[in-house]
Amino acid sequence: MGADIVGERWSLLIVREMLTGADRFNDIHRGLPNISRTLLSKRLQTLQHAGLVERTEDAEGQIRYHVTDAGADLRPVLEALGAWTVRWRFPEPREDQLNAHLLLWRMRAGLVHEALPKRRVVIEFLFDGKPAEYGWLILDGENSSICARPPAFDVDLYARASSKTWHEAWHGHQSVDEAIRNKDIELLGDVDLAAQFPRWFGLSRFVSQVAELHDASS
Repeated sequence: MGADIVGERWSLLIVREMLTGADRFNDIHRGLPNISRTLLSKRLQTLQHAGLVERTEDAEGQIRYHVTDAGADLRPVLEALGAWTVRWRFPEPREDQLNAHLLLWRMRAGLVHEALPKRRVVIEFLFDGKPAEYGWLILDGENSSICARPPAFDVDLYARASSKTWHEAWHGHQSVDEAIRNKDIELLGDVDLAAQFPRWFGLSRFVSQVAELHDASS
């Protein structure tokens, strides 16, 4: 019966997006760019009928989606599935799995808000590759956001690395500190902000498990 409810493709991933803070249709879709909007709408309706998701309308008329208690109770299931995947099916990312703007979206969702600067900080990310891609992360507490185009604010910090390095650091194949020491990640701009940079990101929740696998194989 459980497999009938959450066994359809995308269903668990939709719940995952909501558990990490996405509550609007476009935000959920942004975290799952390979699902069509039509199919996402259908899956959300199925999850609502199953009692895992509720749909509400806020004071501004915006539609919001939230997991119910039943949906939230899937968190340990997702974590167990993630841990299994790390152990048995989690090599370093291939070139066709490198999605710069999706990773930047994950980085925004994983920000450690209590460690962020007290003022607004704009970071320009370069994902060096063929072709090179740019993205901008605006640190502003709970209102932090990402941009695919240059924002209207001055850049405080330039962060440059290959797309592969950014993905490896996020998933734990190497630490951000290590990548900076090895100059795989270059930080240019405000020196104090550059020193704080590694503490702003929570990274993947499976970083420690990936690191353990690397230690065991070395």
